[in-house]
Amino acid sequence: MTDVVETRSIVTEAEFDHPIELVWRAISDSEWLAVWFFPNDIQPLEGHKFTIWGRPIERWDGEFQCQVKTAIPERELSFRWKGGHPELKGFGHYIDTVLTWTLTPTASGGTHLRFQHEGFGADAESDGVFDVMTKGSQSVLRTLTRRLPDLIQHGA
Repeated sequence: MTDVVETRSIVTEAEFDHPIELVWRAISDSEWLAVWFFPNDIQPLEGHKFTIWGRPIERWDGEFQCQVKTAIPERELSFRWKGGHPELKGFGHYIDTVLTWTLTPTASGGTHLRFQHEGFGADAESDGVFDVMTKGSQSVLRTLTRRLPDLIQHGA
């Protein structure tokens, strides 16, 4: 018999007037990604292991260990996102999740970006981190919207 573990997902979407190759660079280039998301050492290569550096708090060093699962240029980037500490309640609570960014061209030549972060526990102990990460997903897409023109104009 296999135990079924119930999980929750966060889905946030945004539209950009910018072409897909520039939005792809914003999510897959380490320097560009660090400007609007978190410092990191990502490479868009399937199997690549990398770190996302957050803010250390209490018993957690602030590092998320990640591994690229899918890297389809200008279409999809997904990675496993692991880290935190089980005793923390909000940001910093232990997670083992998958984040997927999906890019779709719009009729006007822009880009539709879908941000899906899945695998959060459905238990009460995971409520805090789920709530914080839900708000965070909206915040990072607002930040990307605000910072993308600067990235395009000036590079990283």
